[in-house]
Amino acid sequence: MWTSLAVLIVAALLTAGSGFWVLRAYRRAGGGTRSPIPALAACGAVALAALTTYLAIGRPELPDAPYAARLEALKSRDLTSLTFDEALAILHDRSRQDPSDPLAHLYSGELLLRMGRAQEAARAYDQALRRDPQLAEAMIGMARALVSIDGRVTPEALALFQQAGSLTADPTPWIYQAMAAMEAGDEAGARGFWGEALARMQPDDPRREMAARMASGAQ
Repeated sequence: MWTSLAVLIVAALLTAGSGFWVLRAYRRAGGGTRSPIPALAACGAVALAALTTYLAIGRPELPDAPYAARLEALKSRDLTSLTFDEALAILHDRSRQDPSDPLAHLYSGELLLRMGRAQEAARAYDQALRRDPQLAEAMIGMARALVSIDGRVTPEALALFQQAGSLTADPTPWIYQAMAAMEAGDEAGARGFWGEALARMQPDDPRREMAARMASGAQ
């Protein structure tokens, strides 16, 4: 516990120290017209990122333990009780233990996308596809990440959705193909894609009502 507390204290001291040296260098350089606040904020951001990582794996309220032991403790917990950062730590460990496994990267991509970190998610999906080029879930994930990054169904994303659509019964690729057709002004094509998506949806799929309405041309 005391070592954990020391870690937090050292982090605070490092932040203060780095801020001091940034401010000192700024003053020695004459200051100029720029404010030192952005540089000081950057120091704080670095420390905050390090602290976030520590809190994801470290447990300040528990006695100190090696990283591996803390990781094993996380693995023994109910998955629903894990934070996204804790789950990412477990998946990272899994990918390290079995570098050929695409699923650790796939699930990391899903978590990162849920966290709004689309660029990182795209990299995780890319790693999954490098290990299994026919993994439809990774194709869909990569395409969704690209849509999130660009704000539209890009040609690259569309190609991935089309390829995934031929490999899985998941209606998601067809929904996005419908969206791409709508963006292109192809209403007839969009209705056809909505119909394909509807045909693949389970009876309890909450998207069925919307898909049925769009497939029929109703607004």
